[in-house]
Amino acid sequence: MENFGSLILPLLLSALVGYLLGSISFAILLTKAFAHEDVRAHGSGNAGATNVLRVAGKKASALTFLLDFCKCVASVLVGYFLVKHACVANGVDPEMARLGMYAAGFCCMIGHMYPLYFGFRGGKGVVTTAAMMLLLDWRVFLICFAVFLLVFLKKRMVSLSSITAAAIYPVVTFCMTYFVDCCVGGLPALYVVMATLVAALIGATVIIKHRANIKRIRNGTESTISFKKK
Repeated sequence: MENFGSLILPLLLSALVGYLLGSISFAILLTKAFAHEDVRAHGSGNAGATNVLRVAGKKASALTFLLDFCKCVASVLVGYFLVKHACVANGVDPEMARLGMYAAGFCCMIGHMYPLYFGFRGGKGVVTTAAMMLLLDWRVFLICFAVFLLVFLKKRMVSLSSITAAAIYPVVTFCMTYFVDCCVGGLPALYVVMATLVAALIGATVIIKHRANIKRIRNGTESTISFKKK
């Protein structure tokens, strides 16, 4: 694809926008607003919706989930339109604009994990990854979410559910992009390769961020979620 080089600058810009938006940690902001505490100093130490639930309650947790989801949606859409404009202007297949979604979404996740505005100590990127999955490919999202839900209903561990979904993400992405989008839909093989590589990178990053959880799961000390009223 001889004009692919024209997409490099828009992809880099998409990545920058994604990182800056991802660095807005609603878990930290809302926990300070609701409980006057730093969520990272309590519970698991993670700046995410699950830990906000433990520290600041259901309302703050629900808002954290919603706003984390929305910031990734905004990042992915900006990435898509930036790269799509470059595709149209330079005669590149408009379907390649999805790469802008991957770039912005991945960097939004990195910003969420290592926020520029909060000392590079953030969350684990589960909600931002879910938002990106949904926008990129609803089929991949549904499969990964179904696996997440099944594991959660069985074990009541958000961490284990997230790790499992992250592990299958690149596999499901490859199957959908290659066997359906490429072989049947005619998308270029380059898209399959890049989409699968980014999905693998995202999955690996999420799993690495759960290192401490993996140790606790092995030791049988990982926290579980209960919906029973005390």
